[in-house]
Amino acid sequence: MVPKFLLLAALTALSSILVSAQVSAKDEALLKQLVDNMTTAQANYDAAALDKLFTADYIEISPVGEFDPRAKVMTFYTPEEKAKTAGMSVNVEETFRSIRVYGDTAIVISEFAYTMTKDGNNRPGPKIMATVVARKERGSWKIASAQYTGVRPQQAKPQ
Repeated sequence: MVPKFLLLAALTALSSILVSAQVSAKDEALLKQLVDNMTTAQANYDAAALDKLFTADYIEISPVGEFDPRAKVMTFYTPEEKAKTAGMSVNVEETFRSIRVYGDTAIVISEFAYTMTKDGNNRPGPKIMATVVARKERGSWKIASAQYTGVRPQQAKPQ
């Protein structure tokens, strides 16, 4: 009787691990999409999209180290701010470094490489490392916080 119990316990544990792995893969895909939606909305100055992606208590630490509550962040994406870019478009390439899920909270670390385009001319922009904290609200992931750190360009080594 004991061997059957151990076999049943082992099978139960294994099935729990497999279900957990499937949930993690699903959450990972959803979190990658969430961050992609955020960078797309930022590049397009789409405040309405950001409003849906951010939690009500969203806080950001900017690349220059400023503490920006949600209300201040939303002012960066107004039509007036977009007009200041004078026809420049921005493309963001994301390289995900780490995604960790802790129940209804997740931490996503990603590198963003920006390319600016104006009048058909591309120029590389900054690289930024981002730490994004996401939280599930009513079954959907939302962004609760982001912290951005500029990545120093690699210096050419002296020969």
